[in-house]
Amino acid sequence: MDRIVQAEPGAHYNALSRAEGWAGLCDNTLAFRRPELAAILALWREQTKDGAAPYRHCMTPQLLRAHLPHIAIYERVQPAQGARRYRVRLMGTKFSQVMGDFTGKFIDDVVPAQFLSRWYAALDAVLDAGVPLRFLSRSDTSGKAFLFGEFLEAPLLSPDGAMNMLFAASIYTPAASWREIAGDEPLFVPVKPVSVS
Repeated sequence: MDRIVQAEPGAHYNALSRAEGWAGLCDNTLAFRRPELAAILALWREQTKDGAAPYRHCMTPQLLRAHLPHIAIYERVQPAQGARRYRVRLMGTKFSQVMGDFTGKFIDDVVPAQFLSRWYAALDAVLDAGVPLRFLSRSDTSGKAFLFGEFLEAPLLSPDGAMNMLFAASIYTPAASWREIAGDEPLFVPVKPVSVS
């Protein structure tokens, strides 16, 4: 798949979110409300080399030990004669409590079809931009719309140097409305480019 060149990482996700009516936002300012996510971003940045995403093997269980329950790792697989798919390599226990344990499964085998474009849009946004992104989203996929998640998603390199992996860290919070979870942060905002380092 050719990389999409865009001036504003996450802009395509936000456009789809508006068009499809998702309760979701991609924000590349990385202004996390949850300090745990800011701490995980700092760990990811410590593993970067010359502004490039870290290799998957650099994000070890020892490095992420305090955060593993909140972590998921995905791999984009693109057969020569087929459309891209995402395989879940790891899904932590806190992530699994909300979504179900997808470890070892393809997303399109476990996520209802009406939510696939939303999942793919978020994962594609990160790999296409090659930078970490922040997402806010209601947990519609698992039928738990009373939960909102704040996510860090960041690219990773596979052993051969291809940028086809990423990890996500999520913190879910019960909330009755977008305003309750995000305060005055609007559901849809234009995003501005931010540097990786």
